[in-house]
Amino acid sequence: MRLKTSLLKEPKHKELVSCVGWTTADELYLCSEDHLVLKWNLQGDIYPIDLHWFPKTVGGKKQTQAEIFVLTSTDGKFHLISKNGRIEKSVEAHRGAVLAARWNYDGTALVTAGEDGQIKIWSKSGMLRSTLAQQDVYLPVSCL
Repeated sequence: MRLKTSLLKEPKHKELVSCVGWTTADELYLCSEDHLVLKWNLQGDIYPIDLHWFPKTVGGKKQTQAEIFVLTSTDGKFHLISKNGRIEKSVEAHRGAVLAARWNYDGTALVTAGEDGQIKIWSKSGMLRSTLAQQDVYLPVSCL
């Protein structure tokens, strides 16, 4: 196996992304079935914690590829990011870090967990639907 390196004018995947890995707080590598390994550098003051791709099947219709993912960060926000790296929306979600986020099976809702001990459900567009769990004592929820 040989690894070929090149610089693309517009780096983006054309097939399913199968692997994601952080190397530093602002550097992300993505591997895809299109035989590309892409490196993304996060700009600004975002310190990522968790990432989850939008489901490939939405409402029974299969998409060719995921168009958006959610990225959680230490600043209490989650960010909806397009596959080409543009931040579509940033949402103030928790007091303290947002430790985890997951899309539901059909992509109509998103659930987040935070350092503040709360678990919240959000619409696909980032509007708060409800708070599932809220604790009186400070106990962070670290996974979903």
